[in-house]
Amino acid sequence: MSFNLPVTPRISFKGFRYRGKENPDGWGLAFYPDKSAIVFKEPISAIKSPLSRFIAEYREVRSKIFIGHVRYASRGGVSFKNTHPFKRELNGREYVFAHNGTLSDEVRDLLELGRFKPVGETDSEYVFCHLLKCIEERGIDTWDKRDFEWLARKLREINEYGTFNCIFSDGRFLFCYYDVSGYNGLCFVQRKPPYGRIRLRDKDWEINLAGEKDPRQRGFVIATRRLTNEEWISFCPGELIVFKDGELIYSNLRDLSEVESKGLSEIELEILRIIRLNPRRISLEKIIERSRLSEAKAKQIVFSLLCKGYIRQDSRDTVKWHDRRATFYTEPSKREEIDRLIKR
Repeated sequence: MSFNLPVTPRISFKGFRYRGKENPDGWGLAFYPDKSAIVFKEPISAIKSPLSRFIAEYREVRSKIFIGHVRYASRGGVSFKNTHPFKRELNGREYVFAHNGTLSDEVRDLLELGRFKPVGETDSEYVFCHLLKCIEERGIDTWDKRDFEWLARKLREINEYGTFNCIFSDGRFLFCYYDVSGYNGLCFVQRKPPYGRIRLRDKDWEINLAGEKDPRQRGFVIATRRLTNEEWISFCPGELIVFKDGELIYSNLRDLSEVESKGLSEIELEILRIIRLNPRRISLEKIIERSRLSEAKAKQIVFSLLCKGYIRQDSRDTVKWHDRRATFYTEPSKREEIDRLIKR
């Protein structure tokens, strides 16, 4: 979460806790009451934890930034030291880091650590230490656009070693990176007034945000999968998005105005029509053929529709989204909206 004013995490945290059913090996929540970070974590399922239940109801936990994680162990045993988020100090600020995915053992042989050393056995903490070493070597104290561009390249390099979704913060900025192969998922929703009613997807629970939110509050919630029935936007594969004070301030792959304007161009609508009217999944090769666009242009439009959450790549594919053999279908939850759009 990234907001312009301190908020409680209890609404989103209610939905987050239920993800512990499929990720039973640990949970953690990091936040910044000031320049320092507090991390609550346990090597048990969030849904079974009395502490996580308490936090979900406790209104005194407030911060502009929160990072939460539920763990399914793939590297390292089930223990406190291997539970995310991880925390380290750099240049008088405390960084917190959480990773979703699995990296190969090569990272330990090829990625240097400098003065930062992992406490546990996870690939995640190891890569966090490597990343901090790189940030320190670059001499970053106050982040700017050139540093964000450098970071996007660095995260893409790490991504070469396996599946890599990560979220981290220094207490000012919230950095969110989505795996280049589209692993698992990452999406965001903007919360701003006027607030209305929302419903959690994993639990029969509804709330009117107007009665909960200060009308001055605005910001973003980021999650692996949609937590509510709101209009979430998918990350693009290989995308780094940076948030600060409840604003989206940088993306290496999208026009920032897209967040405010979700309209589709005529070419996007035509590609969407081709995919929707196909009775089953349709290959990128067929989309190029039927649209009569150049291959580069068709791929650009498909990529845009993936980012905006209107289409999905079939999970059975063994190729990446830009391969001509990749196949796509429309997002089931958006089909009513898509049908209205393509009939205009």
